[in-house]
Amino acid sequence: MVVRSLARCALAAGLLSVAGMANASGLQIAPVGLEFLPSIPAQGLWLTNTGADVLHAQVRVFRWTEAGGKDVLTPTRALVASPPMLGLAPNSRQLVRVIRLDATDASGGEDAYRLLVDELPQPGRQKQTGVRYVLRYSIPVFVEPGKPPGADAVAAKLRWSLVRDGEGIALQLRNAGATHAQLSDVSLLPPGGTPIKVSSGLLGYALAGMTMRWPLQVSASRLPSGTRLKVAINGKPVEQAVAVGDLPR
Repeated sequence: MVVRSLARCALAAGLLSVAGMANASGLQIAPVGLEFLPSIPAQGLWLTNTGADVLHAQVRVFRWTEAGGKDVLTPTRALVASPPMLGLAPNSRQLVRVIRLDATDASGGEDAYRLLVDELPQPGRQKQTGVRYVLRYSIPVFVEPGKPPGADAVAAKLRWSLVRDGEGIALQLRNAGATHAQLSDVSLLPPGGTPIKVSSGLLGYALAGMTMRWPLQVSASRLPSGTRLKVAINGKPVEQAVAVGDLPR
């Protein structure tokens, strides 16, 4: 059994390609992200089976934080998924309701969660030859205390820096704001030099009040003082300053 984990953020889900003898899953998810405003107690997630066989899936909810530059998921009962287990006939779909158990307004800012949707292996097929691939989707969910700010307001609260990361360097982001920043299409812009592509698509998220870090495969000598960064923040392209500290050269 081989499990492929696919992050589902703001980008469309892509099915995996398989060489050799394998059975590809038909599990599809929509939408690829959920957002709760104060007046919304529940949202819906559609699971679709586009395959030719019956499909079984499990939906779990986790509180999402960031520590040490990495995502941290912990079980929670603040949100629940109903039903948490389901079976889908070929070419059918089912609505999973995601419900806030505590629907009072958040006072401390935005709360972040992730839904993990797993296709479950089917024991009756373990004797098949070849490899069967099953999917995991990780769906970001945000509970807002009020109307979310625009991308410009989110960008104004971000603090970028280049820092030591073992024997190399990393791009670090501190989000001093009260809402998340989704980051994509990232390039570093050295003064007078060639732009350095960090991510052509989604790089990740910086959650409210937290710090994330992404290792770079580039020499610090190519990133002098005055380096800037070009990034799409919640879908809006902007340029921002990058602090360059005491890096290994």
